[in-house]
Amino acid sequence: MSLDSSSSALHLNLPPSSSSQSRPPTQITIHPSVVASILTHHTRRPDTDAPRVMGALMGQRSESGAEVDVRSCFAVPHSENAEQIALDMPFQQSMVELMNRNGVKEQVVGWYATSPELNAYSALIQNYFSNETAPFPAVHITVDTTLTASGEGLGVKGWVSTALGLSPKPENCAFLPVPVTIKYSDSERPALDLLVAPQPNPSPALPPLQSLSASLAQLSALIDSAQSYVQAVNAGTTPPDVSVGRYLLEGVGRWSATGGEDEGGVREGVQDTLTVEYLANLVRSQVELSSRLALLQQGQ
Repeated sequence: MSLDSSSSALHLNLPPSSSSQSRPPTQITIHPSVVASILTHHTRRPDTDAPRVMGALMGQRSESGAEVDVRSCFAVPHSENAEQIALDMPFQQSMVELMNRNGVKEQVVGWYATSPELNAYSALIQNYFSNETAPFPAVHITVDTTLTASGEGLGVKGWVSTALGLSPKPENCAFLPVPVTIKYSDSERPALDLLVAPQPNPSPALPPLQSLSASLAQLSALIDSAQSYVQAVNAGTTPPDVSVGRYLLEGVGRWSATGGEDEGGVREGVQDTLTVEYLANLVRSQVELSSRLALLQQGQ
């Protein structure tokens, strides 16, 4: 296209955009239990000389795909040496099918490895999980399991990949860093503080009395605050808030309004909660048993 000398416009012939390619995420949130599961997998690996262990990450994406929420993970057996790498793909696909049959809403969003090193083998594994998460890009979480005397180590980093070259190959890609945030609720904060607090003589059976006393005091203060609010609303000194009232009702277990009396509604809500908790524990036990059997087969 020719331009006049008086024109300052610039014409670019851009390639047509493809709807099958999604933008890479800009934020990764991960639950503390996922990091604990990854460290447990690394600690219990059959071959202690293995440089790293791998597994699949389960979670959900936001509507725009800009944020990935990693909520769970499971181990995937693999073998690796200087010449080749092999990943148990049928096991990974069977685990995903098992979770889908048990009503797990999370989907595969990427994979993890307990090594900060990114090499050609990492590119091959990234290419496989990118096919599993298509059309969305797969995320990669690296956990540095080394811990020095100065306290350095145990770093958690997130990555996405982009192809390189005119004719991209699976082993030719560049890993781009993505910010990672550890996401936890307020109710989980006391347990995390207990784990990271310095303990000269930790007790594996009972928690320290000071931490237990502080947790009970915090719980008592929250109950007193809720009771004061309810008494003030009943007395008419504080205007009622529908959202707060609904939250308090959920706190005591009244999800269902079918009961004729308050006690009956609470009893029904507790029964529903216990049923859901039992089913969740049963599914978790099945998944954990499958993971342990796979690791045992790998060790043999």
